[in-house]
Amino acid sequence: MSNGATATYLYCLTPGAGGAPASAMGVDGQGAVRVRACGEIGAVFSEVELAEFCGEAAEARLQDLAWLGPRVCRHAAVIEEIMSRVPVLPARFATLFTSFDSLTQYVLEHREAIAEFFAQLGEKQEWAVKGLLNRADALSGLSSPGRPVPDESAPVISAGAQYLREKRIQAQLERDFSLRLREFCRRAAAALGAQAGGFRERKVLAAVSAGTDAEVMLNWAFLVAPAALENFRARLERFNADEVFPGLLLTLNGPWPPYSFAPDLSGGAKA
Repeated sequence: MSNGATATYLYCLTPGAGGAPASAMGVDGQGAVRVRACGEIGAVFSEVELAEFCGEAAEARLQDLAWLGPRVCRHAAVIEEIMSRVPVLPARFATLFTSFDSLTQYVLEHREAIAEFFAQLGEKQEWAVKGLLNRADALSGLSSPGRPVPDESAPVISAGAQYLREKRIQAQLERDFSLRLREFCRRAAAALGAQAGGFRERKVLAAVSAGTDAEVMLNWAFLVAPAALENFRARLERFNADEVFPGLLLTLNGPWPPYSFAPDLSGGAKA
């Protein structure tokens, strides 16, 4: 590391001040990852060059995926290693403090919210549920049983009138589809939430699932205890089998650091 100004880069907090540092490489690929006490809370951090993350040149780098990608991966690797040993409150990428003292002050000022988070978290872990929808299959599956049988005795209508009639039928199908999908998702969220210790509805970041033509219709996060995971997974699978919504698949993946349930730590003292 050069002799320029440095900052304290926070990866995550842990309950209790102890714990071994991560063997994973620091975010910059150089600085060692350390663990120190901030009162009764452990802070996992490393020292980085301030200019790497702050200033006009840094703003440009943060838009460069070739620069950003490896650092995001190293940030995640540190958190995941610590998470394998103890619960964590993960910090967002590039959460900086001017010094370890300023980090300690911040933690102490927010210790009640941090303690409440760890009390709620316990041994639970974040699991992600996404809903992948094949819209054509869904509309076909929902409309086929109720499709009207042609009446041969009905008067012949013009092509224009037939077109408008089909448009009205299609619009009604779309409305019915949206209502039934909303109700299915409401029931699924309630049933899965009953098996979990927390639920968050997250923003859908990608409209289409990678490698498929399926639309990502929902993005949920749940806090699930290891002992409850088998029942949670079984309940989800019933929605894909016995209680299936045509064309919709619920997927489960994790565990992840509990970003969805963490109090905001973005108030790092950036210089």
